[in-house]
Amino acid sequence: MLDQAGYIKLVDFRFGKKFSDDCGERTYTICGMADTLAPEIIQGKGHGFPADWWALGALIYFMLYSEMPFGSWRESELTFARIVKGQLTLPQTFSLKAVDLITKLLDVDESTRLGSQGIDTIKSHPWFDDIDWKGLADNTFPVPHEIISRLNQYLESHSEDAAPLLNSPLREVEELNTPEWLEDW
Repeated sequence: MLDQAGYIKLVDFRFGKKFSDDCGERTYTICGMADTLAPEIIQGKGHGFPADWWALGALIYFMLYSEMPFGSWRESELTFARIVKGQLTLPQTFSLKAVDLITKLLDVDESTRLGSQGIDTIKSHPWFDDIDWKGLADNTFPVPHEIISRLNQYLESHSEDAAPLLNSPLREVEELNTPEWLEDW
């Protein structure tokens, strides 16, 4: 989600579980969009953080191409087989950096999947070279004009819906209650 200033916010942690980075803990809870499930989830092996990095790869692919990387389960039951086998076709329109990032995030082997050795392996990937992670975290990184323009258009056309959010006391309380495990993001 984007806040009203255009900064990204992670939301909806109903199914979130707190894991230690280095413990190798696993869960067997299945949640999320079927199209973004990591192979280890589909195979019932249990999963940890690498499943989240897989989902990030699927999200980036979708954001760049407007289709899911392995097809939609709604259209074909073969989607799960393609996920488990890692049968990925990347569009020629993707940059080399995007191809490298996505293929490393959508690695079937969770032990070698990008991010499995820590979040910094993702943050330091060349596709993110222009990102000021600290500036993004403390909302000082400039929001692209196109995002601000689209947000303003939306807020103007939905002013009745947005007005209560601007002055909501709950908004301030929510901002103060950032989970400790999320603060490094």
